[in-house]
Amino acid sequence: MTENELKHAILRHARLMGWAVYHVPQRTMLNGGGKGYPDLTLARDKEVVWIEVKADGGMQTSEQRFWELALPAYHLIRPRDWPRVVELLA
Repeated sequence: MTENELKHAILRHARLMGWAVYHVPQRTMLNGGGKGYPDLTLARDKEVVWIEVKADGGMQTSEQRFWELALPAYHLIRPRDWPRVVELLA
């Protein structure tokens, strides 16, 4: 599963489970907005989670690592982590 396929699967599942979704396209991020910021910001019932999506073998950048340490509910998700996604968004 590619990173993009995983991202879209997470988006579909999140919407199905009632999460509000904020997703900034990669081209926007490359134009100066929040370098390294997680791919997805999801909110529901006053809870917020941030998800960075990576393909198996994909590496975090130093900027992504900064956000991982800065955000209280940051999750690095790979295709093998799908059961964790289901649990996280239940």
